[in-house]
Amino acid sequence: MSDNVLKLIPMIRPKLYVICGLPGAGKTTRAIAIAKATGAVRLCLDEWLVAMGISIVDYSIRFRLQDHMIQHGETLLRAGVSVIVEFGSWSRGEREAIRQIAVQTDAATELHFVDAPLPELARRVRERGGPDAKSLVEDVLLKFPEKFERPTADETALYDVYFGPEDRPMEEP
Repeated sequence: MSDNVLKLIPMIRPKLYVICGLPGAGKTTRAIAIAKATGAVRLCLDEWLVAMGISIVDYSIRFRLQDHMIQHGETLLRAGVSVIVEFGSWSRGEREAIRQIAVQTDAATELHFVDAPLPELARRVRERGGPDAKSLVEDVLLKFPEKFERPTADETALYDVYFGPEDRPMEEP
């Protein structure tokens, strides 16, 4: 195709969905609902680790893989594909680094913060089970819940759209 023909094809602005919350908060449920409603590609770090036979609490590998998945997300956004980043994104700095990918690719942004009381999070993780459930509850949720930085109003204002714990943006399965 010539450049003139390509200019006639309208580009739909892709969107970067950032899902943040503690283990058991409902990140995967929200991400699946968004993917189903929009066709966006889910980048779920836990699923990739499990598929490779790696513990989701192996942080040396987890953070290296996360960096590569973010690069992949950038490639998808540049190709016009919407992306859901489902990493937990515990710190504002981490969320901002991910949001900057959208800024660099001119993608729209949505931040979804999912939450529940700590006892409920622990219950959900235990109920979900799996080889890392005990470690997630005892070594992460119960030891370090204060390390999670909840999005503040000034942070959420940086996104095109924000959904908090009380919001129901779509029917979730």
